[in-house]
Formats: sequence, C-alpha cells, structure tokens
Amino acid sequence: MDGFERRKEQKKEKIRSAALELFQVYGFEKVSIKDIARKARVSHVTIYNHFGSKEGLVRDVIKGLILNLLDKYRVMVKGERPFLEKLESIVFDKTEIASQFQGELIRMVVESDPEMQQFIESLWQREVDRLTIDFCEEGRQQGFINPELSSEAILVYFEIFRKGLFATPGLSANLAQNTKLVRDLISLVVYGLNG
Repeated sequence: MDGFERRKEQKKEKIRSAALELFQVYGFEKVSIKDIARKARVSHVTIYNHFGSKEGLVRDVIKGLILNLLDKYRVMVKGERPFLEKLESIVFDKTEIASQFQGELIRMVVESDPEMQQFIESLWQREVDRLTIDFCEEGRQQGFINPELSSEAILVYFEIFRKGLFATPGLSANLAQNTKLVRDLISLVVYGLNG
C-alpha cells in the first residue's frame, strides 16, 4: 500500500470511528453526515466520496462491527475457559449488543436492508455455522450438550430460532428494549424449558 492509499484508509477509519461513536449514542437515524464530518474533522463531501451515502457508511460500520464480533467469538470459542463461562459471555454480549444504537441495530441489519441481510446470510454460511459446530462439540465433550444430537440438527435448530426471531413483526424492537427477554430466549435455546 503506497502513501496515498494508506492516508485514504486512515481517513476512512477516522470516519468509521466517529460514525460508530455517534451511532452508539444517538442511533443511526438521528446522526447526520454533517455530525459525522464534524466529529471526524473532515468535510461531508469526503464522507460521500468514500462511502457514497449515509446508508453506505452505516452498512460499512455495521459490517465492521459484525466482523469484529465474529473475531471476538472465534477467539472466545478457541480459548481455554470452560464451556459455560464462554456461553455466558456470549449471551451477555448479545444482550448488550441488542440494546446498543438506540435499539436500531437489529432493525437495520435484519428487517430493512436486503444488502445487510445478504451479508449476514453469507457470513453465516461461510463461518458462523462452523464456529457453532466447534462450540457445540466442546459442549458435548464437557457434558453440557447431548452427544446424540447431530451437528445438522443443532444447526437447523439455531437457524429456526434465528429466522423465527427476526420474522416476528415488532419483536426486534422489543428485544432492543428488553434485555431480560433476550436472556430468557437465549436461555430457552440453550437449556430448554427445563433450564
């Protein structure tokens, strides 16, 4: 990467960072390109040149956030902590994420943006399913997951849960505001009705 490309990428990262900080506090809808430009100390034209539109910047920021979370979960799953500690960390992390961005993150990613939906589906097929299988295998080895359940059944179960959760109108907004509901639903997925 030459000096020009490096400076260009540094400027884009500065814009992403400013946008992420503002989005986390005020949500996506309330933050304007001018707000981001002011915080990043660039012109609003620079933002349009790099990202095309506010929607393009929002997508870029969300994609980066999702990829960072996937890296975090990958490290966690491969780590040495006991299965239940890892599971608890993932549950509480997902609860925290659901409440960020003024509750708009789930709606932006799942309900209203076909490009983001495609990104999530592609990522899920390429990486998340494999990570889920690895994590569940560890749970089997430590005696927390029924060894007779096939990996295929576990993946289908999680897919039904994931798709059903986001196919229910208005539920994503409720999840963003109700962290107990998120914990309860994840607990049902992991432990069943018996708990």
